[in-house]
Amino acid sequence: MAPSSSSSSSSLSIITLLLLAPLCLSRESPVQIPNGTIDLSLLWYGNFTPVQKERVKDFIDSLNFDAKEGLDPKVSAWWKIVESYLERFEVKDIYRHKKNNKTVAQRIKVKIVRSYVDEKMKFGKELTIGNSEKLVETAMGNMSKVLPVVLLSAQVNALGLGFCNGTCQRHALHAIKGKKEAQPYIMVSNPAVQCPGVCAWPFHTADKGPRGMTYQPPSGEIGADALVIQLATGLADFASNPALTEHLFKSETTPYNVEGIATRDSSLYLVDPASKCKRVFGTGAFPGFTGRIRVDPITGGAFNSHGINHLKFLIPAVWDPKTQSCWTPM
Repeated sequence: MAPSSSSSSSSLSIITLLLLAPLCLSRESPVQIPNGTIDLSLLWYGNFTPVQKERVKDFIDSLNFDAKEGLDPKVSAWWKIVESYLERFEVKDIYRHKKNNKTVAQRIKVKIVRSYVDEKMKFGKELTIGNSEKLVETAMGNMSKVLPVVLLSAQVNALGLGFCNGTCQRHALHAIKGKKEAQPYIMVSNPAVQCPGVCAWPFHTADKGPRGMTYQPPSGEIGADALVIQLATGLADFASNPALTEHLFKSETTPYNVEGIATRDSSLYLVDPASKCKRVFGTGAFPGFTGRIRVDPITGGAFNSHGINHLKFLIPAVWDPKTQSCWTPM
């Protein structure tokens, strides 16, 4: 199947605010409130195809793409649901609109500030807790105020980290020697070869449960679009987890139970809102069925959202605290 058209796009012009910086420049100047920015430092560990690399970059650039000339529904509409989780973080008067005193919804800008490739796989193909932590530090480089994202190629075996056992991505904290605070990170596997029946559905037949029908990936390459699904899950779960973003957004005093869910209005906010909606891509989804999605009549690729340059993506559902249901663009 021929891949859908894909092209590079220029990075969006956005206000830079480092990951560990506060949301506002000055508490005396509420007019000068920059948007929060998550600076990503990518480590491509192993061999990736050009389509896979371009697909990930285009997806990240699409998160904040709100241009009117773009097709609907947009990837950015999905990201706005993730941004709505900021309502459970502390919002003081400085975040209120000066004219109508209403709370101003904060935006989370996402951009790539560094991209590093290790095709020789310096720490080996078999990942353990020990060498995976080295991957996180390598992804950071000498940049301390970034969110490292480690992308594992299909040649890397991450079973020792629990990958393929119900998950193909992880977002957690890593304690770095000499650093007071733990470093949050995201790690994503490429299931094109290893466990595609667990992590590449609906582009590959499921290993367990109702198998349902499979679809063509919108880019024409399973590994590329499976990476996007897992990266989208990791980013959504990271950005909405106060334990991981405490340096980016100041958490409110709402107590959380042992599962990390707020004890007040716990039905509204969930930790890992994308993981909770696993295998849901459209309305009406049930085990073995993605829910309502679209199929490109030219390429045959399945999608539920549009990004930059009219590119099509299939992204996972995310829990919407307002409707208390799994939300997708379709």
